[in-house]
Amino acid sequence: MAEGKRERSGKLFFLVALLVIFAGILATVLLANDGRNLRLLFRYFGIEPRARITLSSEPEKPVRVLPIKGKRLPPARMALPVYAFADMKSPPQTFLRIIRSDPRSLCDEVKEAGFRGMDWVISSSNRDNWECSSLTTLLPSTDGNGADESSIFVLIKGDGENRVTSFRVKLNIERPADSGPVAALAADAAMIFLERVQWENSEEVVRLVRSLKEFELESFGSRIRFKKEMGDVPRYNFMASQAPGKPRKSPVASFFDRERWLPLSDDYKAPMVGGMMAGEGSGGLPLPTENPKPN
Repeated sequence: MAEGKRERSGKLFFLVALLVIFAGILATVLLANDGRNLRLLFRYFGIEPRARITLSSEPEKPVRVLPIKGKRLPPARMALPVYAFADMKSPPQTFLRIIRSDPRSLCDEVKEAGFRGMDWVISSSNRDNWECSSLTTLLPSTDGNGADESSIFVLIKGDGENRVTSFRVKLNIERPADSGPVAALAADAAMIFLERVQWENSEEVVRLVRSLKEFELESFGSRIRFKKEMGDVPRYNFMASQAPGKPRKSPVASFFDRERWLPLSDDYKAPMVGGMMAGEGSGGLPLPTENPKPN
């Protein structure tokens, strides 16, 4: 009998606790947002509350928006090094464009233009280099004066990295009447090379070669020149190669140049003699100078 009452009292306590928890959750939901959900519930059932339900003791005040004007802060000041904006006078750095081209295809293209013998061969002086050459002679004269034949010689050299190191066209004009045909052949060979390397203003360069006018051009580390040799017989050379540049000091070497940034005074530039400065004693003091006594 006592056990039955104990079980009923336990179930009753559990139901009461569950009801209290549910009521707390429901009250929290209804009274949230200043009783907004409770007012919606009353409106749904058509109940008009006599007094406005509010949880706040103070009346609501209209919110006033105050414009805030930004204040410009003074510019920050900081100490800069002496050489921050100084001209460091670093050596100029230039863009070098290496003349690269397929050696065999370049020789074949010159050969197709009418220059025979432009076969790719290993250089006899260096097996890592290659070269191709052609000697084209004009027909001998029919006047019977025994003059030598005019000719044009084309020589292309390169290394084993598909890089053209030099392109040379030598014009040998033995008879004045052959200057036009020889110059035309030289212009054709030069045009093939200039188009292959995409040289700027190649038409102007070819026009100067055709008119046998001397010039020298340099661009992006490559140099092209057309010069006349000394002598009675007109001989010209068209040369294209990498311009020999002087060894320039890198900006890193200039930055760590001790003689420039940490110069020694004139007193410390004397040569070292036996581990000491010239004119200095073992204790670091200058040695006394002896004046010769007059006799």
